[in-house]
Amino acid sequence: MSELTWKRLALMALSVLAVFVASNVLTRATSGYFRRERIYHEELDALAAHRSVHIVFAGDSHFAVPLNDYINPDPAGPAYSVAFGGDSPRECYAKLRRALELAPSIDTFIIEADPHMFARGRLESSNRSFADWYFIRALDRTGLKHGWAAALLDQVPLFNNDFLQYLRRSIAASTARARGQSGDVPVQEDEGAWGRLTEAQRIEEARDTGRGDHAGIGASPEPFYWYARTVQLAREHHVRVIAVRFPVHPEYAAQAPADRVAAIDAFLLGKGVEQVIDLRAALADPRDFEDPDHVNDAGVASLLPVLEVRLGRRLTGSGAGKAASSQGASGQTASR
Repeated sequence: MSELTWKRLALMALSVLAVFVASNVLTRATSGYFRRERIYHEELDALAAHRSVHIVFAGDSHFAVPLNDYINPDPAGPAYSVAFGGDSPRECYAKLRRALELAPSIDTFIIEADPHMFARGRLESSNRSFADWYFIRALDRTGLKHGWAAALLDQVPLFNNDFLQYLRRSIAASTARARGQSGDVPVQEDEGAWGRLTEAQRIEEARDTGRGDHAGIGASPEPFYWYARTVQLAREHHVRVIAVRFPVHPEYAAQAPADRVAAIDAFLLGKGVEQVIDLRAALADPRDFEDPDHVNDAGVASLLPVLEVRLGRRLTGSGAGKAASSQGASGQTASR
């Protein structure tokens, strides 16, 4: 091949590479999926500015929805939440390990012990590739389900399998709207809708949601493995571990068999969790909830003093709750 041909091939290769790089940069900057990823990491990174923090909460939306916008805005507060909707015990472990690096003052982990965290729906987290970064950073292969190569490729937007699935769903939803609902006006979620339902309607919704969320409790060893890893991590850093369940509708809680909940408690206590604080029945007013299993701003203001008494420690400072809003800076909503 002539020198001119090689130069043309090189220019073509560089052009393709430039387009690929630009496409990845644009995708990361504009996609809702990667906006969620940025919020995910920023929520944890912000912990470094909280010099007085001693207690860290980890869990999914059951913790994140009420806590993140209530306690996190106070930089002098004694507690902080790294919880995020969709997190499984694996993501909780990865983030707590990183939290110890960001805030060496931490002396207590409060981990979510809701039964659904041990169910089938939490075996595959929607935040899997977000948390991969923490395992890569720690050079820890154990949390990379598909190995190093797949985890590293997932850091490139157009190679990220979770993003491609998100894109397919988005395209399908857009197509469906274009076909049948092109004239519809988007309606924002009504935060007070739960409180205005009849009790019969609330019971029905809570039962249906609870059945789905609690399917397969204890069927897989994976959640137990990550909870055990979390307790071991805490032990290595002389950190206490306390398990907590936040309030839910009684019919939602009823879908978790009592014997399986007892088995979860026995496992946690056997591994070294100091206590399991079950507050599922602590609130009864529908106005304290967003839906069957998420406490709202009003509810958390009533709930935290109860938890403080059980812990014997303060969880809020003078600024707690002032920045709380329907969504707030964290972008947390009652998504699973």
